[in-house]
Amino acid sequence: MPYTVDYSETGKTPIVINDGVVDTSTSLGLIGKNYTRFGEILNEDLLHLLEHFANGTAPTNPTEGQIWYDTTNSILKIYDNGVWSQILTSVGTTKIEIRNRKDTLSSYHKTIEFIVDNVIIHVTVDDTTAWTPHADEKLEDAVTAMSTQFPNIQAGINMNTLAEYKYRGTATAAQYSDLAERYAADAKYAPGTVVKIGGDKEITQTTENGEDHVFGIVSTAPGFEMNSAAGPDATHPYIALAGRVPCKVIGEISKGDRLVSSEVPGHARVENSDYHTWRQVIGRALEDKTTAGEGVIEVVVGTK
Repeated sequence: MPYTVDYSETGKTPIVINDGVVDTSTSLGLIGKNYTRFGEILNEDLLHLLEHFANGTAPTNPTEGQIWYDTTNSILKIYDNGVWSQILTSVGTTKIEIRNRKDTLSSYHKTIEFIVDNVIIHVTVDDTTAWTPHADEKLEDAVTAMSTQFPNIQAGINMNTLAEYKYRGTATAAQYSDLAERYAADAKYAPGTVVKIGGDKEITQTTENGEDHVFGIVSTAPGFEMNSAAGPDATHPYIALAGRVPCKVIGEISKGDRLVSSEVPGHARVENSDYHTWRQVIGRALEDKTTAGEGVIEVVVGTK
């Protein structure tokens, strides 16, 4: 007498198996009652499940959720909506790993790491604050500290800092609008602060009218980040060297005015005299400011 085999998912039509036969409507042999060679079929079914149907060609008559190890490409696949889809990328020392990395403060961060020929090419994270891997965190050789090649990890794709690893492609757009580079600062400066070369480090905020050493503006959100691994924002802020950027200012300003440093630390002002030189101009105002006090406006930095 025939019997039925039900799928895990309700609503699917059960498989009806007649007496004395082996049903081949799936990739396994489903044994009917009174089949004399049931031991061989049963053991083959168990072996195929154990090896995930390892073969260079896909299993016949697959069913939803079935797993197949594609030996031609060394890839594990799952049968979903009528298509074999890759579920694991791993070919020897080339793979994608999801890890839990510890930082120097012993906090943990989820990472997705792309590894080619036993080298971590880039690490992807969603952290809002930059962090440095703990000394216990190692590269694929299990000896070299991860921080030697990833000293500063922050939200997005972090490339290996070895010279040969770079983004290579055609950039068609940037969300933000300034070109910025990290420089060592003698204090922590807020975005929009006008800085000059000097101080105990590489840069410091301006403090005098019309300083010749005026250099750039602390970027709010760089469109292009140079020297990104130099250090975190607190010690090595991004300094906008070209493009549009918010800037701290004082006094009334008209669109198009040339701006120089002021006596208010880190703030720019309009240069109203005819005696300024190109060395003093930090940029040009892109909007009006009608109040006499401090404020923030958009400027084009680097434009004289």
